[in-house]
Amino acid sequence: MSARPYLGLLRALVDAEIRFAVGGGFAAVLHGVPRMTFDLDLVVELADSNMRGLVTVLESAGYVSRLPVPLLALADQAQRDVWTEQRNLIAFSLHHPQRPMEEVDIILRVTEPWKTIEQSVVWRSVGEVRFPVVGRSLLRQMKLAAGRSKDLADAALLGDDDE
Repeated sequence: MSARPYLGLLRALVDAEIRFAVGGGFAAVLHGVPRMTFDLDLVVELADSNMRGLVTVLESAGYVSRLPVPLLALADQAQRDVWTEQRNLIAFSLHHPQRPMEEVDIILRVTEPWKTIEQSVVWRSVGEVRFPVVGRSLLRQMKLAAGRSKDLADAALLGDDDE
């Protein structure tokens, strides 16, 4: 396993000008929350062109769907609507066959419109890779809305302070 998993993917997403932000536990860590996480949660603009570009980057990086559907289905708005509305799917999960610890979740059910997410973004760097992260305040709101015990713990540690 790479000492710095996901950096190649994050660089490729930024280079391809995909509209995304890191969310979830990885974002919490980047905001100073002491916790372990292994998967990378991505909040993305769900516009068709952005999703097609996202799929291209994910395929090029070697990620494959955990669902028994082709990765290309992620770019299909009608398919995503079925998953979220009829099957209550919150995130589309992917993994990397050669790097089993690397899992990526594309968040399909977001509490805020993309414009709000985009306005909250802060940029963080790991090594030489600079990438967008959901801002602290919005991340806290998202964690509270998720309501799971680990998300509530993250929200408490994120506090009420802005960046």
